[in-house]
Amino acid sequence: MERVLDSYLRYLNGDQDGLRDIVELYWNSMLLFTNGYVHNLSEAEDISQEALIKLSIKRPKFEHESQLKAYLFTICRNRSLNYLKRQGRMQNITPEIMENMKDEMQEVEERMELDDTRRTLRHAMEQLKQEYREVLYLRYFEALSAKEAAKIMKCSEKKLTNLAYQARQQLKKILEKEGFSIENI
Repeated sequence: MERVLDSYLRYLNGDQDGLRDIVELYWNSMLLFTNGYVHNLSEAEDISQEALIKLSIKRPKFEHESQLKAYLFTICRNRSLNYLKRQGRMQNITPEIMENMKDEMQEVEERMELDDTRRTLRHAMEQLKQEYREVLYLRYFEALSAKEAAKIMKCSEKKLTNLAYQARQQLKKILEKEGFSIENI
């Protein structure tokens, strides 16, 4: 989602609202992710804040939103593991448990990526004309047949098929402008 990179670039150029936007988008996910390691909400908040502070101090360059997200979550993971080591909780963690933790992290990252994709798709759909949104929603989200969707929209199946084609083309343009290829969705 280019919006996150735009927010980050605004922040790099001195606009504090850019960082605020990033915090709004990622804070809850970072907190849940971190708390999954440390099982202490207060400590999870501190670690998540440290990740954001490190971002604001180091100011690394990113080409894709996923790089920014990976950067923040990697910091949260590493700081969480350091916290657990300091607490002596890592003594009983076997390599199998560590592997499971890595698998869980990958699962969380995949879910977050899916959430980002859904958010991007929703944002792109909002930019479409009403009838395009309606035909796509009926055909693909509600999985209605062309005949059923045409009846709801009070048009012929031929017109509905044309509308669906035009809507997909328009959606594709919007998504490509957002940096997604149709294969990503």
